[in-house]
Amino acid sequence: MATLPSAERRAFALKINRYSSAEIRKQFTLPPNLGQYHRQSISTSGFPSLQLPQFYDPVEPVDFEGLLMTHLNSLDVQLAQDLGDFTDDDLDVVFTPKECRTLQPSLPEEGVELDPHVRDCVQTYIREWLIVNRKNQGSPEICGFKKTGSRKDFHKTLPKQTFESETLECSEPTAQAGPRHLNVLCDVSGKGPVTACDFDLRSLQPDKRLENLLEQVSAEDFEKQNEEARRTNRQAELFALYPSVDEEDAVEIRPVPECPKEHLGNRILVKLLTLKFEIEIEPLFASIALYDVKERKKISENFHCDLNSDQFKGFLRAHTPSVAASSQARSAVFSVTYPSSDIYLVVKIEKVLQQGEIGDCAEPYLVIKESDGGKSKEKIEKLKLQAESFCQRLGKYRMPFAWAPISLSSFFNVSTLEREVTDVDSVVGRSSVGERRTLAQSRRLSERALSLEENGVGSNFKTSTLSVSSFFKQEGDRLSDEDLFKFLADYKRSSSLQRRVKSIPGLLRLEISTAPEIINCCLTPEMLPVKPFPENRTRPHKEILEFPTREVYVPHTVYRNLLYVYPQRLNFVNKLASARNITIKIQFMCGEDASSAMPVIFGKSSGPEFLQEVYTAVTYHNKSPDFYEEVKIKLPAKLTVNHHLLFTFYHISCQQKQGASVETLLGYSWLPILLNERLQTGSYCLPVALEKLPPNYSMHSAEKVPLQNPPIKWAEGHKGVFNIEVQAVSSVHTQDNHLEKFFTLCHSLESQVTFPIRVLDQKISEMALEHELKLSIICLNSSRLEPLVLFLHLVLDKLFQLSVQPMVIAGQTANFSQFAFESVVAIANSLHNSKDLSKDQHGRNCLLASYVHYVFRLPELQRDVPKSGAPTALPDPRYHTYGRTSAAAVSSKLLQARVMSSSNPDLAGTHSAADEEVKNVMSSKIADRNCSRMSYYCSGNSDVPSSTTAPRPASKKHFHEELALQMVVSTGMVRETVFKYAWFFFELLVKSMAQHVHNMDKRDSFRRTRFSDRFMDDITTIVNVVTSEIAALLVKPQKENEQAEKMNISLAFFLYDLLSLMDRGFVFNLIRHYCNQGSPEKEAE
Repeated sequence: MATLPSAERRAFALKINRYSSAEIRKQFTLPPNLGQYHRQSISTSGFPSLQLPQFYDPVEPVDFEGLLMTHLNSLDVQLAQDLGDFTDDDLDVVFTPKECRTLQPSLPEEGVELDPHVRDCVQTYIREWLIVNRKNQGSPEICGFKKTGSRKDFHKTLPKQTFESETLECSEPTAQAGPRHLNVLCDVSGKGPVTACDFDLRSLQPDKRLENLLEQVSAEDFEKQNEEARRTNRQAELFALYPSVDEEDAVEIRPVPECPKEHLGNRILVKLLTLKFEIEIEPLFASIALYDVKERKKISENFHCDLNSDQFKGFLRAHTPSVAASSQARSAVFSVTYPSSDIYLVVKIEKVLQQGEIGDCAEPYLVIKESDGGKSKEKIEKLKLQAESFCQRLGKYRMPFAWAPISLSSFFNVSTLEREVTDVDSVVGRSSVGERRTLAQSRRLSERALSLEENGVGSNFKTSTLSVSSFFKQEGDRLSDEDLFKFLADYKRSSSLQRRVKSIPGLLRLEISTAPEIINCCLTPEMLPVKPFPENRTRPHKEILEFPTREVYVPHTVYRNLLYVYPQRLNFVNKLASARNITIKIQFMCGEDASSAMPVIFGKSSGPEFLQEVYTAVTYHNKSPDFYEEVKIKLPAKLTVNHHLLFTFYHISCQQKQGASVETLLGYSWLPILLNERLQTGSYCLPVALEKLPPNYSMHSAEKVPLQNPPIKWAEGHKGVFNIEVQAVSSVHTQDNHLEKFFTLCHSLESQVTFPIRVLDQKISEMALEHELKLSIICLNSSRLEPLVLFLHLVLDKLFQLSVQPMVIAGQTANFSQFAFESVVAIANSLHNSKDLSKDQHGRNCLLASYVHYVFRLPELQRDVPKSGAPTALPDPRYHTYGRTSAAAVSSKLLQARVMSSSNPDLAGTHSAADEEVKNVMSSKIADRNCSRMSYYCSGNSDVPSSTTAPRPASKKHFHEELALQMVVSTGMVRETVFKYAWFFFELLVKSMAQHVHNMDKRDSFRRTRFSDRFMDDITTIVNVVTSEIAALLVKPQKENEQAEKMNISLAFFLYDLLSLMDRGFVFNLIRHYCNQGSPEKEAE
């Protein structure tokens, strides 16, 4: 349609604004001078008619609550309808059960009194999510529909619409060529087309008769039928086909963070089908694991599988008292977080120990073929009888036999990963290319499980059946992991390995496929059944625990407490000649007598689920053998100084001698599980005692055992001759010094302990407890990032509890509130500055956003918390650190602090390891105890109802009030960080306020009395300071403008949330002040 000249257009059409909201928004976010420049640029670039609205002085808000209540009390129904519906509270606190993958949640063993730290961990992992929902904004699923971009293929699911014009006959060429005429309704006696007024009605089909037309129906039933009719075929997503909102215009959408869940990487399902050699004479045992050649790291635990026939299983019946159903699995689910073309699936084959070198035992498989018949059959039968004899006598001992590598480079396509990063670069917002690449990589590799489809393993990945036709013979002097990585590197480069190492012909068939999302009859690494788990299935699948090549930044959400022991090397070269066929019996002991061995060692294939002892494979006639055994242990939840690993060394007699024992004792060694109350992990070189161990040996390490009478006889003069490595995969033990100290000192305050207490290498008296706890709070941010993220939920919970929990230590009042708040600020800064962690479209760290949305809840105050010493008089029941200054005065001081600060907020602060510097910082903060701003709370709940008009009692300290006050009085770098990441503290405030209202049953009370005047003063100050910060940043370079935009969005969401909780007239005043601060007149001042 032609465009009308402006003179002929209607008046209202001339006033229609045809410019995007993004363009208009820029005019209001830019300062006056930049706004004028921008207006000129717009007018010169094809937008001559853009008229921006001028700034007006906001009107004085009405007393909204008073006005509303006045009209409601007047019972003016008509006026109430005109005003509309006003909900009591838009925010609703909901407790949502956690989704559990297993039939039963993973928990510690029953009947054990747990340590406070273990109890807190378990409670954190099993408690419900606490979510604050909005009643009038639809479900999170609908909001998620907008966010996830699922509109792209939504139109494909809609039914095809058929119109009348598409049903007309248009197949004739003439009909297509000429104009289409209306079909003739009826032809009467050949008179040609008739008009609509004279056709025969009797020739038409009657309309469908309306049933029950005259029946009497009640009004209720009639309304019900109409309601059902309206719901029939209703489109759930009305605006689903509407184009997605531009990311630049999507500032009003606050994405719902992903729910915390257990990390699962790329999952592949490996099924072992058959294992055969040229001759079948004895039982063979297979184990598989994943290795990354480039990283030189084993990246999964072992999966043991028994593919023997019932005949060969019968050879070992005397050594297998029971067979658990979980030990009969023949398929494993492997997880790979960081796919690589250098990943190999390594298959290792073992056999029952027999007399002879590995080469001698493998010789029959090389020279004899069952198909030859004749003498070959006789030899095979003879070898079977020999194997049966060895199985009956030495059935619980194994020896290495063969191995085979399988490359998975075709399953993990790394080039697809690089393409995905490039694709993501094109859709990520306004950040730089480097930042976008880092964001894409971190999202892909850190905080979510990689889908095989995204990595080139899903769309083109089909179930593959592989056949391995030859195996490399194991070499007795090259069994270590270092040797294995050399073999794999040679195998990848060329085929020289096949020429150097003797190969054994055989056949291993296995099937590799993408693991489906739901697997029936599957077990976790802890042997817990995963939903769904039918009872009638005999062979389960097993999930194999991953050992990622790099850090995985996903907080713990399930209880897991596993220990892996790897014997590596033993040097008995100078020992007696009897030490030749050496095996090590490994036990996990809770005491020193023989009955103290605990059944916590995971079994292998075709055996019990848990064992009290395991034996390493024997290398025939080798005095310094290498070991490749992996011993998996389920750690008890409560560990004591009596728990230790006991290693007993034996020589195994392969030849049967009259009256001689199979085992000859060679010596002992041990490793205490705890050292200074901390789990021992790492590499160790232990000495070996050649005689019976003395009483109380487990109380000391083998290297530092005190002198005994009579003295202990040691191999090699008490030198280390036995190398082992111990690794833990635990959601209980932090394995970080800073976190360990922090949690230990926190729990010493919560429970009755005997002083001095031992923390790592130091003993802490009661007088030094407060000092050391404050020191540990300051040093929390010096923790390594991975353990800090793994225990992030518990760390933040403890810090928030310390911010409101009253403490009396050694007869003196302790103040931890300021230190806890500053530690939270430092942690938030570290997480935002880390390039390995992802952020959402508003720059919010995803880990913190997830914590606030799902995990955070008001701290539960402990009762009877005062420590020893007479209680002191409680201070004046008010905030007291800096006095209650006016909002304007505080704002002025904070703005001055911003100008005077010389720190660069873009640079992360460096942390010195020297204790002296940290102590100097801390001593400057606690120089004057009388200036402590801690409000005391003796016992009870932190949200007891109280009158807001009276002075605040000492026994009432609310989290939202303490958090707001800490934000107000913070200075320097802490203050800069607080307002740089204001969204986090704003959302903490809103959620704590919502819980406060929910817990105190104040939903029916007046909004203006829900929160104290002091708290409202603090909120006013915070909004004023943030508004001033935004105005100050807008006059700086473009990078600072982006920061101002993020702060502005955070403040907008905060004010929006406050409208659902507080006096709305008060919030309108905050908005009015914000508008005044952003006006040109104000900025000109």
